Amino acid sequence: MIELIGIVIAFVIIFVLRFKAVDFALTILVASAIIGVTSGKPFTIFWDVLVRTTSDYATWDLCASVALITVLSYALKETGMMEKLIQSLRSFLPSRVLLALIPALFGILSMPGGALMSAPFNEPEAERLRLKPEQRTYINVWFRHVWYWASPISPTTILASSLAGVALRDFIISNLPLFVAAWAIGFLVSWRFVKEDHREDVGEKNYLAALTGLSPILVAVALTLVGVSIWLSVAIGVVIVVALNRVDAGRTFGFLRKGVKWDIVTAVFATLYFRYMMVTSGSVESVFRDIISSGVPILALMIFVPILVGAISGTPTMGIGIIFPLLLPLVVGLDVHSLTIMFAGLVSGYTISPMHLCLILTNQYYRSDLNKVYWYLVPSIVALYALAVLYHS
Repeated sequence: MIELIGIVIAFVIIFVLRFKAVDFALTILVASAIIGVTSGKPFTIFWDVLVRTTSDYATWDLCASVALITVLSYALKETGMMEKLIQSLRSFLPSRVLLALIPALFGILSMPGGALMSAPFNEPEAERLRLKPEQRTYINVWFRHVWYWASPISPTTILASSLAGVALRDFIISNLPLFVAAWAIGFLVSWRFVKEDHREDVGEKNYLAALTGLSPILVAVALTLVGVSIWLSVAIGVVIVVALNRVDAGRTFGFLRKGVKWDIVTAVFATLYFRYMMVTSGSVESVFRDIISSGVPILALMIFVPILVGAISGTPTMGIGIIFPLLLPLVVGLDVHSLTIMFAGLVSGYTISPMHLCLILTNQYYRSDLNKVYWYLVPSIVALYALAVLYHS
């Protein structure tokens, strides 16, 4: 019973500290400490779990990958490559496609506050087409998050497949239909209000500039898909940015020093520590026995628990750290389909969460009415989630 109480308290603490905006890594470590203390194991469990976490190659591989992804984002911004890319795309893309593509491009790289970066780039087209603030918010939020189903450099997708022991490539290939569905839903909803698509003269079409701007991202993604380590693929992407812009050694080291988002890296490490604490403590086994004996269908747990956690946590990384250690051991013969149902619930709850940072920042930037934004966002996420469950059940 004490183990069950410990787990309940740990998760209550996670939600309470999250509502108080306490650092994510610290929150997870506090929850880990509670589980360790109430596990009935010697206090050496904390050292044992730390050794297990730090000695696992997957820990360092994942942390290095996430760190380099943030460096690549920083380098693209500081060299002006992202801004030049957007300008070149404007020269040949229709407004409807461009409005969707701009937030999607920023969404390829998981940058904290990235929605606030893409919103200004969409402003000229949205203003010309006289879109309402709520419509602009929907486009920026929805298309930024389509990559959860297909990006091999998304930290959230990487962490989910890593914790579940499912090959990242298998996860992506299996979910390509959902990736297409996400784009289709977004276009169907947004094209209802993006009526005008007349383009003014924007100068000579510059395909080469667009391809050049995309090259660091395209190369990193392509290398990952053929089996190259994620951290190495992203590192090569950074090298391409440096080479194309002829960045000197001093400035390059500046990218590495200033570009790493250590809060994200520590959050990933804390999540892995929490995972091993849940396994090593054995506390979770009693919870599993209670859940199984209660007669609640496993599929029901896989569907509704992730949605709730995603909505409350407001961050997919935290959601994965919470639900995967609890639910994965319940799934007999875990495969990519079971993983996707849980992952889809988490992403769905997170996307419409009022604690979702991208939604909050975009809403503030466009000064939109959040209640009206939900008229577009909620039906879209319900449709996508329903397709995910039907497709993978």
